[in-house]
Amino acid sequence: MYNNVMLKKSDLKVIRGGALTQPLPDEKFESAYATDTRLMGVLVIYIKWNIGEPLHQFFYIETSEEGIESYRSIVGDDMEELFFTEQSMLGGLGSGRVLLTMSEAVFLVQKYAEMTRGFGNPLPDEVREYDFILRREADLSEERKTDLFRRICGDIHSDNKLINYFLMRYFIKDFFAAKMLAETDIDTELLPETGLATLCRNEIMPQPRPEGENETDGDKKSYVCESVIEDDRGHHIVLTEIEVVQLKKRPAIASFSLSSRLAISPAEAAMKLARPEYATVYEIAGSVDNVLTELDHQYAGALQNLCEGGKLYIVFNKDNRHMGRDVYLLNDDVKEIIFVTVEDQLIIGSYTLSGIKRIENRMMISRISKQLIEAAKYEFKEPILYDYTMSYGGDFVRYVEDTMGFDDDDE
Repeated sequence: MYNNVMLKKSDLKVIRGGALTQPLPDEKFESAYATDTRLMGVLVIYIKWNIGEPLHQFFYIETSEEGIESYRSIVGDDMEELFFTEQSMLGGLGSGRVLLTMSEAVFLVQKYAEMTRGFGNPLPDEVREYDFILRREADLSEERKTDLFRRICGDIHSDNKLINYFLMRYFIKDFFAAKMLAETDIDTELLPETGLATLCRNEIMPQPRPEGENETDGDKKSYVCESVIEDDRGHHIVLTEIEVVQLKKRPAIASFSLSSRLAISPAEAAMKLARPEYATVYEIAGSVDNVLTELDHQYAGALQNLCEGGKLYIVFNKDNRHMGRDVYLLNDDVKEIIFVTVEDQLIIGSYTLSGIKRIENRMMISRISKQLIEAAKYEFKEPILYDYTMSYGGDFVRYVEDTMGFDDDDE
């Protein structure tokens, strides 16, 4: 799954600032923001201080198992360095930014530091650089805490988006977030035997109103959801019934119940999660370093990952509108995949035909177009490109032939 490569600690180059041993006065605070991606389970908090020169701090938060997963800081205003750091932290989130007061920013960092320790994880090694934040006082009222949580969750105006976010947080056992999306308390023991589970697919099916009943303000709408989830024991199909009520400013979960749960085989899961993938393969003539330099420039905001078999670029959508679809699929936020192999091949991939054509056109008008020799084009019934990048299969054309069971004698 693509989420497995997002900002691993081993992939991060930490840009160190100076250690601060004393709390900074309030007037040293300049600005702060958080991404509005709390319901995706990942968010970034940014704080800027003035310590004689600007101090920029970035905290990457994973809310299910890690807490503060990584930290970066920059002293000074090197715009190129700031852009790279911000893009590498935020590039895969499809996020908006929520402005924070100093108290709100400090409260969030302290909250997620506490969560980190609660998970039994150490804080990132650079803790001396933000210890002054952990030692500040940040006393927010319960009303401000609730308001802050809702702001970092983004706007939820549709029932579909609410339901998809709710189920995503419920199955991963992020019950604090799930409860905040509900009008009343919810039963957290509906799947006691299930571990932390990823929502891989969810289909939302609206249920018809009783004949003759008209919709009025405050009415509840009923839905049945078929979810494919994955935990450490495998895949399951879970059927749930959900009622949504429209409150003054937002929809909320009014009721939630489990109808059935069924374990499925890997083959059945693959069928349920199948989606097409389009790929085009180019042989690279001349300098591969030249190609990498151009791609680094073109895809500065992409998630970049060095693998045994080459360099991977994953481009994400700029927002999370996919969460509002009636059929949600994990990694719907992935827009493009580009991989430069140690075999001197450039492979581009997309889940849509229009997407692969868009990347092809971009390559043909780029400064590396004369170095690219088209070798093959594919339409797969289910994605294989990412698995290839993670398992290093050498020549991609040969990898496809081996994976699909092609035989040269049959050509």
